Amino acid sequence: MMTTHNIPNHLLDGISDPIVIITNEYILLYANDAFKKIFTIPRHNKRKIPFREFEELNLQQQGHQEPFMNKQLFLPGLGRSCEVGVYLLNKLKSGQQCYLILIKLANSEKDCAPRESDSLTNPFVDEKEIYSEKLSHHFRRLVGNALSFKRALIIAQRAAKSDLPVLIFGESGTGKEILVRAIHQTSHRCNQSLVDVNCAAIPDTLIESEFFGYEKGSFTGARSDGRQGYFDEANEGTIFLDEIGDASLQTQSKLLRVLEDGCFKRVGGNRNIKVDVRIISATNKNLKNLISEHAFREDLFYRLNTFAIHLPPLREREGDFPLLVDYFLKDLIGREKRNMKISSEALKILQAYPWPGNVRELKGVVSYAFNMTTGSVILPGSLPSFLFIHQVKGHKEIKTVLPSFNPDNTLDLAAVVQQVEKDLIKDVLAKSANRTDAIRTLGISRRTFYMKIKQYGLI
Repeated sequence: MMTTHNIPNHLLDGISDPIVIITNEYILLYANDAFKKIFTIPRHNKRKIPFREFEELNLQQQGHQEPFMNKQLFLPGLGRSCEVGVYLLNKLKSGQQCYLILIKLANSEKDCAPRESDSLTNPFVDEKEIYSEKLSHHFRRLVGNALSFKRALIIAQRAAKSDLPVLIFGESGTGKEILVRAIHQTSHRCNQSLVDVNCAAIPDTLIESEFFGYEKGSFTGARSDGRQGYFDEANEGTIFLDEIGDASLQTQSKLLRVLEDGCFKRVGGNRNIKVDVRIISATNKNLKNLISEHAFREDLFYRLNTFAIHLPPLREREGDFPLLVDYFLKDLIGREKRNMKISSEALKILQAYPWPGNVRELKGVVSYAFNMTTGSVILPGSLPSFLFIHQVKGHKEIKTVLPSFNPDNTLDLAAVVQQVEKDLIKDVLAKSANRTDAIRTLGISRRTFYMKIKQYGLI
C-alpha cells in the first residue's frame, strides 16, 4: 500500500466510515480500519488483484472527467446498497488515475446524529481557531461562548457560503430557527425567499399540492388559476424543512424525488418544473433510532446530512447563562425604556433550574420577571413559582414530602402548595445570615414573611 496523497493515514484510520483508495483499474492502494473490519481484502504474493466491489462505478470510462460524484452502489460484501462518495486524486507515476472512496453507513453500531462529545475530544479540533474566528452580525444574535456552541456557529457560518444541504440537530428551544435564518441571510441567496415548512403539520393528502402546487381545475375545490407550492416560492432561495424527523414516510418519499433531480410536476400537470433551492433541515429527534425503526428513510438522511450541526442544550453550555440573561434584559430595556437589572439571588435561582425548554424558556421567564418587577431590580419574588419547586439557592434540591392520599384517592392541592412553601422558607432560613437576608432572598414583604413563619411554626 502507499501513502495516501498527502493525507496522513492516521487521519483516515480515525474516521468511522469505511474509506479506500483505489486506481481506475480497481487495484486497492489503501484501506482504513473501518473498511478492513467489514470487507475481505484480496491478497496475492505476486500481483495485486482488482477489488471487484466497485466495478459498477465505471472508473475506467469516467476517469478524469469526474472530480467528484455521489452514487448509490450495491456492495456484495455488505449485501446491500450504500451511498458512496468518489473523489478524484492525483495521477500516479504510472499514469493511472487514483480515487478515494467513502462509504456512508448508518446502522445499529453507528449513530446517524453527530455526537458533540466526539467533536470536542477530536485532537484536530483547534479551540483557539474556533474562538478567534469572527462571526457575522447575523450569527451574533445567537449568544454564547461555550466551545460546543461556538463550534456549531462556526460550522454554520462556513456552511452558509455553499449551496450544500444543512441538517441541524437540537432540542426544542435551542435556537434552530434563528440559526437557519442566520445561514440564509449570510448566503448569496439572502435577497431571495426563505420558505419555512413544518413537515409534521402537513397531512399526507395535501403533500403534493403544498410542496409542488397544482394546475387550475386539477381537483374539486382547487383555485381557478392554480397555485404555486413551497418549492416554487423558494426557487433561487432557501427552503427550511422544520421537524423533518416528524415527517411521514410518504412526505419523505416526495421530498427525496425532488431533491435527487431538482424537478417536480404540479398536481394535475404534465410539465417538469426545474427549481434551484438550497435545503436546510432541522430535527429534535434521534434519526439513528428512526432509521433503525424504519420510520425515516436512510437515503433521504444522506441527502440532507452534508453539513451536520448540533446545537447543545442550555444545561450543557456552562458559563453562557449570565450572558443570555443579560442579553434578554438589554433587549427588554431597549424596547420598554425601563432600567432594570437582576439580583444575584434571583440569578442563582435561575441557574439552579434545569431548563428543559432551553433558551426559549429562559427568554420567557426573563420577560415575565421584567414585567412583574415594579422597581429597578429583579428579586426572587418576581420569578415564576415553578422555579422554586425544583431547586433553590445553593443548587440544593428541596425534598418535599407530599401529603398522603385521602380515602377517595385524591390529593389536596392546597396542602401540597403549603408543604412546598414551608420547605422553601425553612431551607432559605437555614442558609441565610439573618431574617432580613432571608426576606430579601424570598422576595416577599416583611409582614408576609412573619405571617408565614408563624403559620408554619418556624419562629
